[in-house]
Amino acid sequence: MLRCRNFLISIISLSILAFTISSYAEDEIEDLIDIAESKGKIIAIIEGRKTITFDLRPNEKLLWSGSRGHLGVFLTDQNFFVISTSLDAWQPLPLRLDESGKGVASLSPYIALLVTKDRAVGFDATSNRFIETLLPSQDELIAAEVERYVAVVITASRAFGLAAESSAFTEIFLRGGETIEEIKLTYSKATVRTSDRLLTFESKGSTWNELRLQ
Repeated sequence: MLRCRNFLISIISLSILAFTISSYAEDEIEDLIDIAESKGKIIAIIEGRKTITFDLRPNEKLLWSGSRGHLGVFLTDQNFFVISTSLDAWQPLPLRLDESGKGVASLSPYIALLVTKDRAVGFDATSNRFIETLLPSQDELIAAEVERYVAVVITASRAFGLAAESSAFTEIFLRGGETIEEIKLTYSKATVRTSDRLLTFESKGSTWNELRLQ
């Protein structure tokens, strides 16, 4: 009886472990795009089958590149290039002369984010379009972060949130003297703790919620 009981416990434990591993595997998103730059061209190989190229302008300089999940990105001194697994061509966003050198780019499996001194630009892999918002003039950039389904941009006076499948950034104003203490992103939620409030941005509703701490 004891041997049978131990056997059943072992089977149950293995089943739980298998379920945990399976759930974790399902949660992972494979990088589906390989990118490269060669002889004045940017190249994307989508899921190992489809190759898409784009000719850079003469003397156009590559500043940053990355691929993750469903997206591939190139940042040059003249353009912000993005491609997704459901596109047949690179999508270029022209940059002004004073933007590229101060641009901050980051990437998740579904959202590409570029923040310059004047604007924040997101690219959503589900809608395949650029989404843009102007930043407050002369405002200091505090943070620009992205996770699977959400992105946040925080300046000295405002916090901006962008969710996958949304059509616009959502902003919330910071109060005078309010300071940022902690920023945390999960797959679908951004949490910003300030000196006065706890701000949360959820991908599902694309809205900011606040809880006063004082």
